[in-house]
Amino acid sequence: MVHKALKTSVLLLLSILSWDSVHAQLNNQVFEQNDSLMPNDTQTVRLHFESFNFLRNTEYFDIIETGQTYFGTLLQMHLSYQPYKNVLIKGGIQTKQDFGSNKFQTVSPVFSVSIFKHHWRHNFGMLQATTNLGLIEPMFNIDRAITNRVENGVQSIYRNKGDYFTNWLIWVKPIYRGSDYQEQFNVGFVWDKKIIENKQWRISFPLQGTLAHRGGQINIGSTPIYSRVNAATGLKIKYIFNSKLSMRTEHYWLHSSDFSPSITQPYKNGFANWHTLAFKRNNVELMFNYWAGREWQSPIGSQLFNNYNFYDVYESRRVRHMAFTRLFFTQKIYNNLILDLRLEPFYDFEYKAIQYGYSVYLKLNINRSLGKI
Repeated sequence: MVHKALKTSVLLLLSILSWDSVHAQLNNQVFEQNDSLMPNDTQTVRLHFESFNFLRNTEYFDIIETGQTYFGTLLQMHLSYQPYKNVLIKGGIQTKQDFGSNKFQTVSPVFSVSIFKHHWRHNFGMLQATTNLGLIEPMFNIDRAITNRVENGVQSIYRNKGDYFTNWLIWVKPIYRGSDYQEQFNVGFVWDKKIIENKQWRISFPLQGTLAHRGGQINIGSTPIYSRVNAATGLKIKYIFNSKLSMRTEHYWLHSSDFSPSITQPYKNGFANWHTLAFKRNNVELMFNYWAGREWQSPIGSQLFNNYNFYDVYESRRVRHMAFTRLFFTQKIYNNLILDLRLEPFYDFEYKAIQYGYSVYLKLNINRSLGKI
């Protein structure tokens, strides 16, 4: 008992000592799109169906971001085939409909080839992207799991005994000779290095980086080129009290830089820190976050954390401090049906007001074998 109490006290002390510096990785199981090789499934065709239903409403009134509502459904259907024991091919279609509209907002093809070798997986085509990447919120906008659910490019993933690494190139928009717009792509990596892992403790060192680029040579027009970099490093600690209760704390230090030929937004270099303390009991998680940013900017991160308005660069605030209290409930109703509820109020110290958002997600996955060919 004394030994357990001592370990708990050490964890609390670590949390307090590092509290002045920022983010937690959310439990985004409901967003993730996971697949893998199936044992003994060589030459087998499988049918995959996903219905992802969403209601996300944000009541934001700050100059940095105003509130909006996403309410609708994403449907994805594809076939998978394992021609060899370490190769997986997928092909199909995805649609997105916003409720209140009588048509699809997007209809997207789904195609990928994945090669598995030892602890590595290499994806070509549709990637295991959005929240699967593991980026923290200031560096990745969680809404992209709705608006950009299909992201294409090339990706490598490594998993081994608790260590995780992925790097990727996501091709956002291509150009053609004479196009009057610019090509866009994002590259990045996430590395989570295990330091300690046992039945009660999980301590790891995370390192993340992204580059967002817009440019091109064969297009026409005078839209400014940009190249913007985000980086983050920190410490993640998790302590498991028992099978029902756990606590974790995560702390990140972030830096942003704009390497564009001409700076078209207010800030060239920015700094921030993002801290999290969370308690999880069964399916409920209570989370506290603190964000402190100075001239921070991220073109693919959650707009809420930026120091300027992405859609109106003249609306900016040099420093931002926000404190969040969040409540999450995730329930696996059946093995293939997940319900996710979120309430996310926060206090903006510069705006001097409480703002909030809430979300309801329901995801159904069906996976059936159609036989061998």
